[in-house]
Amino acid sequence: MNKLKYLAIILIISTIIINAQSFKFAAMSDSRGSDNGVNTPVLTALTNHMLLNNPDIKFVVFAGDMVNGHRHDPERTKRELLHWKEVMAPVYNHKGIIWPAIWPAVGNHEIRHRDDENNFRQVFQDVYMNGPKEQKGLSYSFDFGNSHFCVINTDAWYYGDPNDTTDDRADWHYIKYMDWLENDLKSASERGMKHIFTFSHEMPFPIGGHLRDGLPNLGMKFKGEIDSTRQWYLDRRDKFWNLMKDFKADAHICGHEHTYGRQEVNGVFQVLNGSSGAPLYQFNPRPEDDTSISGFEMSYENAIPYYEALHYHHGEGKNSQRSENFVGVRAFNYSIYEVLDDKVIVKTYGAYPKENSNTEIGTEIELIDEFIISK
Repeated sequence: MNKLKYLAIILIISTIIINAQSFKFAAMSDSRGSDNGVNTPVLTALTNHMLLNNPDIKFVVFAGDMVNGHRHDPERTKRELLHWKEVMAPVYNHKGIIWPAIWPAVGNHEIRHRDDENNFRQVFQDVYMNGPKEQKGLSYSFDFGNSHFCVINTDAWYYGDPNDTTDDRADWHYIKYMDWLENDLKSASERGMKHIFTFSHEMPFPIGGHLRDGLPNLGMKFKGEIDSTRQWYLDRRDKFWNLMKDFKADAHICGHEHTYGRQEVNGVFQVLNGSSGAPLYQFNPRPEDDTSISGFEMSYENAIPYYEALHYHHGEGKNSQRSENFVGVRAFNYSIYEVLDDKVIVKTYGAYPKENSNTEIGTEIELIDEFIISK
């Protein structure tokens, strides 16, 4: 074999290896709305744009709050989830998408009744059942190419006495099985996974609309006193983020807050793909912002104790976020993650709301952010 033929073969083999290690996936979250629990117009518009402009994606990860759910009628929540799957049929039927097409995480709106966890498992049967015993199908992980993906349930249910239907409640805003998560990430690292992505509904670092909860879970009307319960939640959040740092995770991708934002905290990105149709939130208030508020959003003055407890950059000229490198866009959105050997290219597409609306699209969908996660 002459030298030119040898070099050509080596080049072909190298190209095959590189292509085998590179792939794209999409991330979305929070599509609840008024059409049988779903904001169908917005979710449909984003999904169609995603598939048209990124036909080579391999799968979608959806970080919870797909539907409104119902506190007293779990069958209604189940019907809403089945309707959501109908709306997402273009993804399930997309050529080139791989099983199971969509990897879901539960959100607080999916878990509002003691029967909701089992109903969620029935609707989304095609996920791995390799999570903690009590969370099979709700927390799970898988490898794809050179990457590891871990879906974490942050909105569980407390059952108490199984024979006492009054001894149960929502068990939200924290990661319950930290040992399982640590062992999962450790195993992925030992297998030589070059990239690690984790997903959950709730965010470690609130960016707007849910400053009171998320994984820090400081609670309503917080005045600055860190009691033992609040400290427990903060310690739990910090332990999670330390695991992300220790195992060199690329990013934690989440929802719960209905907007888009990304920031790097101690070398790990938090990317919040928080609205595929759910009502858009404002970002954490700054001193110069209008103090008018709606829902659970708060004024800057009321937010100060939260900022101080969470070590956020606040005050005149500050962004009222955990990191000074925060980038946020108030838009309905989805992100495409192009995973290469030594980096991840993240492109986020979004549409701005119609004037005087936080649930309707008012512009064309366009590229609203792009950044690179380097290994």
